[in-house]
Amino acid sequence: MSAQLSRRRFLQLSSATALGATALSACGSGSGASGNQLTYWGAFASKDIETYFQQNFVDTYNRNAAAKALKVRMAVKQIDTLDRLTQTAVASGRGPDIIATSGPAQTLNYVGNGNLLALDAYVDELGWNSDLLPWALDAGRVDGKLYSLPSGYETMAVFYNPATLKEHGWKAPTTRAEFEALCTDAKSKGLVPVGAGNAEWKQATEWHVTWVWNTFAGPEALYEALTGKRRFTDAVFVDAIAALKGWFDKGWFGGSTDKYFTNKFATVYGQLASGRTAMIVNGSWTFSEIGPFFGKAAGNDATWDWAPLPSMNSGVPAGVQPLSIGTAYSLNKDCKNPAQAAAALDYFVSDPRRQLAWLAATGVAPAPARTTEADFPKNIDPRVKRHYVRLGEATDIGYTSWTFWPPKSETYLYEQMEKVLTGSLSPKDYCTGLDRLFQQELKAGKRPPVPSPKGA
Repeated sequence: MSAQLSRRRFLQLSSATALGATALSACGSGSGASGNQLTYWGAFASKDIETYFQQNFVDTYNRNAAAKALKVRMAVKQIDTLDRLTQTAVASGRGPDIIATSGPAQTLNYVGNGNLLALDAYVDELGWNSDLLPWALDAGRVDGKLYSLPSGYETMAVFYNPATLKEHGWKAPTTRAEFEALCTDAKSKGLVPVGAGNAEWKQATEWHVTWVWNTFAGPEALYEALTGKRRFTDAVFVDAIAALKGWFDKGWFGGSTDKYFTNKFATVYGQLASGRTAMIVNGSWTFSEIGPFFGKAAGNDATWDWAPLPSMNSGVPAGVQPLSIGTAYSLNKDCKNPAQAAAALDYFVSDPRRQLAWLAATGVAPAPARTTEADFPKNIDPRVKRHYVRLGEATDIGYTSWTFWPPKSETYLYEQMEKVLTGSLSPKDYCTGLDRLFQQELKAGKRPPVPSPKGA
């Protein structure tokens, strides 16, 4: 999400549906805020999700004693202009009190410009250490100070149509050999092996770099690179990009490299439902998007399921879960009522039952509140529950680029990867350019905190 027209159109636009891609502005510091309310800018992928958020977050907060004299009034914005509106408003000194970003990497842009207040004063007061998963809370720290609060968390997985796999005698791959065998067979039968496209959101390309590096180079190598103990020019990173490029060249992703650049998300999901695509590798945001293409909603009897990521290299375990903060919130330095704005944020992100009810109703990624079995509602889709139970118990964790890379390096990751896919930049030169930029940002303290790869 996935917050603003974020890192990923749906990872951040569908997380944006939720708490993601939102902004609060309190009296005296936002566009049109009056002295007795907190205004909220929200962008939503559907009217149903917008209505749910209004009724179950905004309205219930306003009836809660925590609202005190300042109520939340939600103003709905367009998804494709929300981020630009927020950045322009912040730059002019009239931005929202709570700034929404697509995660810690993008938050660093605001930190570097001196736009944010530290949130440390509210950590103990509002109980965030005990309410939120520690790795997710720590991801918002810069130079030891907390500048962002996580509002949506995800990972990546393989999504498939069980009937398609059964028809062709396939199973969800767990190794590179199984992945390549499935893709080869699917291509020979006229199917798209891996549904993919970035026509609507260019940042979608970093999803593939992310999952391939996590499953080929592995979390240990990534951790060492992100902490400065290894370089991104190492062979394991170059070889992973070369493998991804080779798969694209074979037409395995989206049907061809040319089609990848023109495929829309509806095409990807529609082909998965119709059996024309073998699988897609996507993030947790898929739960809020896939429904309309399957079953009664689409007038078919198709179903979907998911499986953990395969291992693409020896020594890397199958089932690595790249951790992701899909959306995050920060306080504008010009906020006139920071304590009240922080209280509203706390209401929106810290209650596990509210978060899981939201997940069950909409499929939108919840905030990383600590949960127990009793917190899951009875009506939650068992596939979604299984996904988040597993994520909450993660031991082999990995790293998404939109959460743990510095901002300029993360932008380089997807922009320059397009040149690799079209053949105008070699995998080696791509990694060399990334490493050069990353080392500069690492030295300047622009990298978000990185948890240990052996558990979060």
